[in-house]
Amino acid sequence: MNLLPVSDSRVTALESPLHMPFSISKGAVETVQNVLIEFQDDSGATGIGEAAPFPVLTGDTQEIALKAARELASAVAGKTPASALELLHKNLWQEFNYSPTARTGIEMALWDLHARQLKCPLHMLWGRADVSHAETDITLPCLQASEVATFWRHFSDHRFPYVKVKVGGGSLSDDVERVEELLRCAGRGLRLSLDGNQGFQVESAKRLVFELLSRKIDILFFEQPLPEDDYAGMSRLTETLSIPVCADESVKTLSDALRVINEKCAQMINLKFMKSGVRESLLIAEVARRCSIQLMIGGMVESEIAMTASLHAVCGTGSIRWCDLDTPFFLQNRFTAQSPYHSKSAKLALPAGIGLGLNLQNTERPS
Repeated sequence: MNLLPVSDSRVTALESPLHMPFSISKGAVETVQNVLIEFQDDSGATGIGEAAPFPVLTGDTQEIALKAARELASAVAGKTPASALELLHKNLWQEFNYSPTARTGIEMALWDLHARQLKCPLHMLWGRADVSHAETDITLPCLQASEVATFWRHFSDHRFPYVKVKVGGGSLSDDVERVEELLRCAGRGLRLSLDGNQGFQVESAKRLVFELLSRKIDILFFEQPLPEDDYAGMSRLTETLSIPVCADESVKTLSDALRVINEKCAQMINLKFMKSGVRESLLIAEVARRCSIQLMIGGMVESEIAMTASLHAVCGTGSIRWCDLDTPFFLQNRFTAQSPYHSKSAKLALPAGIGLGLNLQNTERPS
């Protein structure tokens, strides 16, 4: 099999307005400002990847990610995708620690090109489960209660199996009113999870959970209520709350995951390519599986490109129970000709074809 080197690359801005602001306890995004990476070989095969900076969480911006991705693309030029991935992880990963999303976008594009050269779907390189579809939730941002009805009208037809509610950053009553208004719109039978994005302390997290439970509101789990470095607090919450705690920002590396598992900081871990990279996320997933830790997978505010890569991880590993792969539904623009996100449905079917199974729309993009 003739595996060709990367012969050309392009790194460009990828932008879209949102249907509504994506607000969390740490800040908000109103317009997606991401980065598109394209690698091509001499046969014409093209691999694509996406960097999705969310400055308050990833620490980089579109400007930083564009510069870093261009430098990384130059560094791997002339190498096969497999050897470029090896170089990336052995020699360049720590050097570009200041832009984790650029590293991931480069990694994703190389994986896509590698799978296309092997003429196989990407998920077959990431596991043996060979699942063909998954179902995602939808995220209710930190909106005012008066804005929740508009959110639900926009997304109710997608038939999401549960809603992740962003909490924190305001008062306890703000969070409770947001949840109550959602249930008024959708019905009391709607399943919910909470996502604090580090916006709580131990006692305030407990007060919110107790208040919701006292109102007979069932909660599936509470994602990252505390600051990412408060492992002791996460352990206390895990021990005292009657619902599972899920670690997100606390787990960026395999070492972080081992600490969370060993110190009993959470019963679940949320994987994100943009914080950990592809390879590290797959390593964390395997360790969590062996330790019987539940897994979910999410992302930053990503288009269908990066989110479809995460869907391949779900379908390849077969060990990720909870999917938070919803952000493309918030984007007004689509960048590919077809994808799992072109239809308004929570059921995401892997695209047919090799690699990611995605092809960019035939539009001119600035160099």
